[in-house]
Amino acid sequence: MNECGICLSEWTNPVRLPCGHTFCADCLRVKRFEAEYGEDWDGTMIEYDSDFIGLPLYVGKALGTGNLRAVLHWLSKSKIEERVVNAKLEEGGNIGLLYLAAMNKRHDLMSHLLLNWADANILDSAGVSVLTSSCLDEDNLWKAVRLLLSWGAELFAEGERVTKERKLSLCHKISAKGNVEISNLVASELGGRRCEIVSPPNTRDDLVGKTCVVEEYIEISDQYNVRMEFTNEVLLLDSIKLKRRDRTPQDPGYYVECKNNRLIRRDFKSNEECRAFIATLGAGVGELLKVDPDAEAKAEQAATDLLAELGLEDLEGPGKSASKKNQPAASGGKKKKRGGKKKGRK
Repeated sequence: MNECGICLSEWTNPVRLPCGHTFCADCLRVKRFEAEYGEDWDGTMIEYDSDFIGLPLYVGKALGTGNLRAVLHWLSKSKIEERVVNAKLEEGGNIGLLYLAAMNKRHDLMSHLLLNWADANILDSAGVSVLTSSCLDEDNLWKAVRLLLSWGAELFAEGERVTKERKLSLCHKISAKGNVEISNLVASELGGRRCEIVSPPNTRDDLVGKTCVVEEYIEISDQYNVRMEFTNEVLLLDSIKLKRRDRTPQDPGYYVECKNNRLIRRDFKSNEECRAFIATLGAGVGELLKVDPDAEAKAEQAATDLLAELGLEDLEGPGKSASKKNQPAASGGKKKKRGGKKKGRK
């Protein structure tokens, strides 16, 4: 198998080193970045200001070229938490990692970020939300829009939530982009939303409390076509029989986990089963990215060898981070960030 010694998966854009070893091009960038800034949390990213974490450009490029493993590797090394999953790419107008995943139609990555408390309404430098950008994207991000709606995303423009009047104008713009289905979906109150049935349709008392996703609004009858979660049954329901029940990390209806830099989706038979599974994970942002200990050791050894081959053995490598953390803190108390704040930002 053509396996990269860093991500332990098949090569993506392979680069052969003079020593004869071959690695993914983006994985090499990861290791060079870690060699410069260190592998601990404070060094694997640049903090631009107190509001967000800066997404390294190589991570954005890796996502754009389809190298998902490099992105997941960065997330795992960054001790995934709320600020990390909300990282923004300054070179792209402060667009968030969530929107980059949407743009590249990486829907499992979107779910993984949201399950780890990514902000579904994260704004770019123009004050535009992920949902608004996705709706207006000329590439017709239909599936991404539906996913965002089910997670409670809203339309924002210029830093403010879009009013009903402005929403109508925005829907016209979305239609003009050729995204008519998206326009029709977001125009209605519950379009694309995950909902709970609060009143039984006809004799279906068994459906009360069950969840569904709204697929279409029938304006003439003020009803919604919905698809039941877990059974995929399609029903036509009055709007008064539904209430929003947005997905949350505690109540998502499905789960996407990362193991050895690969995303694995888990589907369940009911919301109760899904919540029970999440409860077994234990509380803790940062505990969701688990890797096989043997695979981790193998990757660390490959990284150490790689640093030596690149002539970076005198810099702090993977094995030295742990030993450094065990050393007494320097006088002065506060740890200095090696990455520092990026100069020139106002």
